[in-house]
Amino acid sequence: MFTPAPQSGIKGCVVKPALLVEQREYPLTAITSTVHTSRVSPRDPSGRRLAQIADVVLNNGAPDGDVPLPPPRGGSVCTVSSFTNALLARLVFAEVVRRIEAAGQVPPDYLSANVPGGDEHNITLESRYAGRIRRTA
Repeated sequence: MFTPAPQSGIKGCVVKPALLVEQREYPLTAITSTVHTSRVSPRDPSGRRLAQIADVVLNNGAPDGDVPLPPPRGGSVCTVSSFTNALLARLVFAEVVRRIEAAGQVPPDYLSANVPGGDEHNITLESRYAGRIRRTA
């Protein structure tokens, strides 16, 4: 399982699913801020952080509090993790696709409907995984 996580990785809504993954002995890769998570207390009753459960932790590089320049009035704006999490997730996806293609296979990913053959490719993919994925209206 691969999960881009909220900034701290300390809340039950992130830790509980990670614990289920661990219990079922699936590998888990997580994206979180190692700086932030090390400076805050876990909020899940297990007392664990996502970074302690995951097999692989990708540090999103976000600062403590997730804001590089907090406004003088307090609070937070312009969080960093939303961008770095998305970038790291896309880089992992790109590497998985590269490895699948290097093995001579076609990756099971959607193509844009705006490119030639996109619709046909996606319909074939949906047929291959019938019952597991479906189009929404």
